[in-house]
Amino acid sequence: MPGFDAFLLDVLPPRARVLDVGCGDGALVERLAEAGFDSVGVDPNAPAAPRLVRERVEDATGIGRFDAVCSVMALHHADLEPVLESIGGLLRPGGLVLVSEFSWDEYDERAAAWVAEHDPARDGSVAAWRDEHEGLHPGERVRTALDEAFERRSLTNRPYLAPMLGRHDLERAELAAIERGELPAIGWWYAGATTS
Repeated sequence: MPGFDAFLLDVLPPRARVLDVGCGDGALVERLAEAGFDSVGVDPNAPAAPRLVRERVEDATGIGRFDAVCSVMALHHADLEPVLESIGGLLRPGGLVLVSEFSWDEYDERAAAWVAEHDPARDGSVAAWRDEHEGLHPGERVRTALDEAFERRSLTNRPYLAPMLGRHDLERAELAAIERGELPAIGWWYAGATTS
């Protein structure tokens, strides 16, 4: 499993009970189940399927407690305080919070030029990007809310533009450009834990 899946497999305890918040179609929930985890997904737009709960996490009751909660590209849409409070209430003591997110507000002319180089047909202009993402929480707002709710264990810059373009072959080049300061750090992974 590439990317965030591999990260989850590396940090999750064996046979952990894992909740995917904002699970969408439940694909990650299925992959985690196939890897031997007791996985559940929650999303108000989830399809009717085993292991998926069609509710907001704030309203999900009777689903028990979890060793870990993960969230992939969902928190920038969320009402952060109630969502993170609900996540904290669903975690067992010492439970993990594992998040893959992006800082849409960091997209700049360097990122737009990189996108234009690798996908000339796409309108990757800064103006188009901001129009598409305006109204979402900026990355720093999401990170601050996570840090207020949980104890941070790690925060790692990750490629975002290459996966967005479906060009996983460019992820290493994007990460190297981020490390050299030639591209903004748009994607990031957060690992934290409950403090009690």
